Amino acid sequence: MAARNEGLRERKKRATRDAIAATARRLFAQRGFDAVTVAEIAIAADVSEKTVFNHFATKEDLVFAGGDTRLAQLQAAIEERPPGTAVLDVFRASSEAMLDTVASGEGDDRLVVPRIVRDSPALQQRLAAGWENEAATLVAAVAQATGADEDDLVPAVVARALAWALITIFRAAFDGLLAGEDPEQLAARLRPQAARAYDQLAAGLGDYGTSGGK
Repeated sequence: MAARNEGLRERKKRATRDAIAATARRLFAQRGFDAVTVAEIAIAADVSEKTVFNHFATKEDLVFAGGDTRLAQLQAAIEERPPGTAVLDVFRASSEAMLDTVASGEGDDRLVVPRIVRDSPALQQRLAAGWENEAATLVAAVAQATGADEDDLVPAVVARALAWALITIFRAAFDGLLAGEDPEQLAARLRPQAARAYDQLAAGLGDYGTSGGK
């Protein structure tokens, strides 16, 4: 999401960055991540190789461009949540919004990245590391939102539990889409499961695994 006070220079830089990332993803989808060089991406995007690296430190960053924006939006939602709103509800709403996107069919374009990652072990490792970094970032956001110290175990456990709940639902949605499942039916299948997961987290885990807990 662009800042409201973004100047012309910043808009041009963002447009260039977006164009390079889109070109890279198109080439990766056509030929595979390992088969495409940064030099080829630069030529296809009509920029210099130096310009590519000015915007993206590594070739892998081209695949995951936009992730920082999504994380920043989630951090902002935690920070700016209305009074009386639990941190859990921010993650629940984020999951519901993602499933809304899936149900509408808008998720089809977003399948490009999962398909690229699926075919590259190196990108799979990078994605796992990225998720861990996201979780660590959210620990700090939750600690700040609740007034706790960053080294307090409680916000660390809560943030990681909620972050991985969101990631797990995200993965299940895109696994279903990649398998060819109907988007609307997929979202309908996952909604009650996601709701149960958040309800269980909201209620606590004390009875989970007992005869009365699921």
